[in-house]
Amino acid sequence: STWFFAQHCKSVTSVEDNAHWCEIVAAKLARRGIENADVRYQPVAFTGEEEFLASDYLKAVRQSIVDVIVVDGTEWTANVRPICFRAAEEQIAAGGIIVVDDSWRYRELRQANRAHGVNIFESVGPGRFGVTSTDVYFY
Repeated sequence: STWFFAQHCKSVTSVEDNAHWCEIVAAKLARRGIENADVRYQPVAFTGEEEFLASDYLKAVRQSIVDVIVVDGTEWTANVRPICFRAAEEQIAAGGIIVVDDSWRYRELRQANRAHGVNIFESVGPGRFGVTSTDVYFY
């Protein structure tokens, strides 16, 4: 998604917790001459929700007001995407959107959010059996 958005947006910041994936994304962008994407590696030593709330990873999400935020990535042993979603809601610009991938796992977000509207996209997913979903929240 970083590569996709970099082709369609003025600038992109991607915060990654996986060093190998960060290198792959940065190399792909460099090979294609894409210079408007800032790919940041922020490791997370996840031991619990309190530690995650204070992590540099989550602080990186809270650095500026933005138009689009995609909540995706590594699945830790705890349920951190809802935490990322709450942080994203604090940073989303008026008229912006938040995209939550694999939203079938986080249906509670559909009921508890500040969005003006939510579109739910369901389909057969490539990485799992059954229907998967991605939600788009409009602010």
